[in-house]
Amino acid sequence: MRACIECLPCLARNAIDLARKSAQGDPDLEQRIAAGGMRILAEVAETGYPLPPPCYARKLIDHALLVSDGAVPDPWAPEKKISTELALKLMTKLDEIPGWDPDSFESRLRLSVAGNILDFAIYADLDMADAMETIREAFTKPLDTATVAKLKEKMDAAENIFWIFDNCGEAVFDRLLIEPYRKKMTLAVRGKPAFNDITAAELEESGYGPDFARAVVSNDDGVPGVVPETCGQTFAEAFAASDLVIAKGQANFETLSDRKDHPIAFLFLAKCPVVVREVNATPRSIQILLRNM
Repeated sequence: MRACIECLPCLARNAIDLARKSAQGDPDLEQRIAAGGMRILAEVAETGYPLPPPCYARKLIDHALLVSDGAVPDPWAPEKKISTELALKLMTKLDEIPGWDPDSFESRLRLSVAGNILDFAIYADLDMADAMETIREAFTKPLDTATVAKLKEKMDAAENIFWIFDNCGEAVFDRLLIEPYRKKMTLAVRGKPAFNDITAAELEESGYGPDFARAVVSNDDGVPGVVPETCGQTFAEAFAASDLVIAKGQANFETLSDRKDHPIAFLFLAKCPVVVREVNATPRSIQILLRNM
């Protein structure tokens, strides 16, 4: 999915947020990072947007790390911790949600997708009440039961499932959907800090011990998504060897939606207006998109 002019305001907010986080209160450094980010976006606007939006986000991240000399290696570390702690607290309240059934595939699927709300790159002021309300809403939203049944059928039949994580916090909810399939699951994380996306460093605190799944691989990249051309060999080989790829979150959809060579299930909340239009959806709707299957 290519970026477009409507992506620029969101990317500009990312650039400013990066400047604030990376400068550590140094106003001159903050100004240099922000100015450089705006120049990058001006160049993006002149190119005709040939790449997916997360690729441009990576340019902003790399610029901030370069100008700040890596003073803050992971600008989102505090937010990752907050979102993981929030998700763990929410997990203790699931019994308060009408419709929650831990033995139901559809119920665990709804929870996993609802966890996509834990995205501080979009919802910077998210709190416990908002997150809980979103999860409650997820159990009232319409779902295509045939699509849910087909996904379960594919996951049951697959011998090698490749699960691509998205945000910290969200990964806590994913665990309940992954659990029955964990011994045939390879878990994929970001190779470098990319917004509040999960890396190997946050897996254990999210409930994924060293023996939880068949394997864990990193994409060896800092794009907040998956760009095959810039991923490492181990990631690429594990992706290709799988029977089924499950990609969580909008950024994974943005970077992988054009692939025609592999069965991919995209699970996300439609939060961004550009993505909402791309999939012809309503805002904050649950998306379960099965491609090439």
